[in-house]
Amino acid sequence: MERGISRHVVRFVELNGSYYALKELPPRLAAREYRLLSELAVQNVPVVEAIGTVSERLAADGEELDSILMTRVLEFALPYRLILGRRVLPAPETTIRSALAELLVRIHLAGFFWGDCSLSNALFRRDAGALSAYLVDAETGELHERLSDGQRRHDLAIAEENLAGELYDLSAELERDVVEDPFAFAADVAERYERLWAELTLDEV
Repeated sequence: MERGISRHVVRFVELNGSYYALKELPPRLAAREYRLLSELAVQNVPVVEAIGTVSERLAADGEELDSILMTRVLEFALPYRLILGRRVLPAPETTIRSALAELLVRIHLAGFFWGDCSLSNALFRRDAGALSAYLVDAETGELHERLSDGQRRHDLAIAEENLAGELYDLSAELERDVVEDPFAFAADVAERYERLWAELTLDEV
C-alpha cells in the first residue's frame, strides 16, 4: 500500500477485494475519531469512511491493547510525500495548495476545528486534471455548531506552521527542494483559503 507517515501504528488489510486501514488508538480517542469522521461524512465533508472500532483487545498474555479505528482506504489517493517526492507530479503543484485551502474551508463551514491541519493528515486524489484533498485524521478535532473567527484564524496559523515544517522535512529527506519556498507555499494556502472563505460567506449587496 502507498502510505505516508503516522504517529500511531497503522496496518492495512484486504477483505473481499476492499482495503481497510487499522489505526491503533487509546479507546477514548478511537471512539471520538470514529464519531467525528462519521458526523463530517453526514455533512458531505471529504473525509475517509469510518467503518467501526474494536475495543477491549487483549494480547496473548492478557495485556490490554489499544483500540482499533477502522477506515476504508480511499482508492487512487496518495499522501503528499509520494506526490511531491516524484520528479513528475500527477497534477500541477498549485493544485495541492488549492485542494488544501478548499478542504479547510469546507471543514470550517461544517463547524469543525481541525487543530492539526497538515499535509500528513490529508490524502490527495486526482480530480479532472487537478487534485482534491480528503481529511484522514480527526483525532485532534472539535465539532461545533459554528466556528468563531478566532478559532478559524488559530486553525489557519497551525496549518501554515505545519505545512512549512513538513515541506522542509521532506526536502531534507530527499536532499532536494520539493517546492520553491515552503513558507511561500504555506502562505499561499492561507491566502487561497481567505479568498474562498470570503467568496462563500460575505453578504452580497
